[in-house]
Amino acid sequence: MIRPSTRRWWSARSAVYLLLLAAWAQAFGQVSVLDPSFRVNMKASDGIEGLVVQADGRILVGGEFTSISGCSNSFLARLNSDGSLDASFNPPGQTDGAVSRLIQQPDRKVLVGGSFGRLLGHAQPALARLLEDGSLDAAFDTSATFNTNTWITSLALQDDGQLLVGYRVLDNYVSQVVRVNTNGTLDTTFVCTNEIYGYVFALVPQPDGVLFGGNYCYVAGSTNNALFRLQQDGRLDDSFDAGLNMSSVFCMLLQPSGQILVGGALYRKGASTGVPLLRLNADLHWDGSFKPDAFGDSVFPGPATYSLLLQPDGKLIVGGYFSEVGGYCRRNILRFTPEGHVDGCFDPGLGLGSTDQPGPVRALALQPDGRILIGGWFVGVDTAFEQCNVARLLPRSDCNLIRVYIKSGDQAFLAATFPPGGTNYLEQSSDLKTWQTVLTNLSPYIFDSWFSMADAPHAFFRARQER
Repeated sequence: MIRPSTRRWWSARSAVYLLLLAAWAQAFGQVSVLDPSFRVNMKASDGIEGLVVQADGRILVGGEFTSISGCSNSFLARLNSDGSLDASFNPPGQTDGAVSRLIQQPDRKVLVGGSFGRLLGHAQPALARLLEDGSLDAAFDTSATFNTNTWITSLALQDDGQLLVGYRVLDNYVSQVVRVNTNGTLDTTFVCTNEIYGYVFALVPQPDGVLFGGNYCYVAGSTNNALFRLQQDGRLDDSFDAGLNMSSVFCMLLQPSGQILVGGALYRKGASTGVPLLRLNADLHWDGSFKPDAFGDSVFPGPATYSLLLQPDGKLIVGGYFSEVGGYCRRNILRFTPEGHVDGCFDPGLGLGSTDQPGPVRALALQPDGRILIGGWFVGVDTAFEQCNVARLLPRSDCNLIRVYIKSGDQAFLAATFPPGGTNYLEQSSDLKTWQTVLTNLSPYIFDSWFSMADAPHAFFRARQER
């Protein structure tokens, strides 16, 4: 059991303490942004690739999962607002392939893209549209364009209702970008004949063209890498050069200013290191004034951004693969202020546990109450180690706290997280008088996997920061 933690905030040689009393403790930490009221039972291997919040509060989830909440609702499911399964939607066996993209139209119909041959029991390969009640929209038919040899990897809606689609032809590894009319027929005025190698993961419509980016993506006949532009008729715009070396673009987001956030693992020509986030101005030149807090490089092969979500207040949720940003411990999820600083009041604690799949956070969605849904390939959120692949986060946590974590058992550990700006200590005592340093460093994250409760079954622990 764990006795309640005691916070002590005072000025003593500019030190800040958080004290934790423990005896054979289970995992423990002060409240982070994890919403414990939302629980979904998923296997660690069952990834989420798409999320849509419907008007009634129910949540559509798509991915590569074959079971969810103990039921074999493969690849596409609908959750109630508390995370429980809506068993009336997509009974087992009705959908036969992965759902990689979900986007909601202004009329609340939902576009579904992936590598399926059947969706909700209907022969509708790769791309379909659902009505607001979750039934298949028979007025939208793309079967003349896509087949079971197709994998939809990106979708983007134009203001006129037409749909941009990036897809991979599975048997020859070539990707394409097409435009689809509102009824699902192919727009023959948009013709991209270029062979695209790699995956097209991001599309941004423009008034006079289309930006697209992908994973180590290149186009036959072009010297550019990762990020490209098509003209209004689909032809490659040879005048656009993003100036990237071998890079990956995983996501893009159009801001109200007309600027475009580009997320991925980005290596600009002439730069010695890569960055996970850049911004294009409306004229498609890189914005040199955009300087968000720096991502640390403690993860291999380097930090990357996989998903972006802009809040109405201008704050930016960033999901990806990273561990330290702006001096904060921010494992795979963070929020930037509009100025580009890490929000110390959006604290995920221990963050998201990574799997062997790249990109722990692949999908983000905002609820009307400000809570944030996250989906991807992750094991555990903060101390909820069984919370896999989909979770919900609160809009705010306590700000800039020191947090202590203890876990016993076969994988026992001691850990602590700190706000930036000091020397950090993790300490142990048997009498609350004499303290021994377990670990100390300048990092915002201290972790000791050699800790054993058998060595000290009754002990006090504290995290301390000196400034």
